[in-house]
Amino acid sequence: MKPGERDILAPLIQEFFEKEVRLVPGFIAARLHTNEEGTVLLNYATWESLEHFHHFIRNVAMVSEISKKIQAFDQQTDKVFEIPL
Repeated sequence: MKPGERDILAPLIQEFFEKEVRLVPGFIAARLHTNEEGTVLLNYATWESLEHFHHFIRNVAMVSEISKKIQAFDQQTDKVFEIPL
């Protein structure tokens, strides 16, 4: 991430979760973490199930205007981990 991008991207991600993601069935929680230099921004979310997450991707993340602004940043490395409880 380039210097200064974190200050633009982090509020967009927070807005996305506050306005849209928290309303999606199956969403549990999300957190943002960054390094001191502001060159890394880690966003992780917890979902009830992989199916809930896939529903979110198809029906929210792929169509949301805020999500499209977030996706415009060229830093994404998406990883999905399922941890059965």
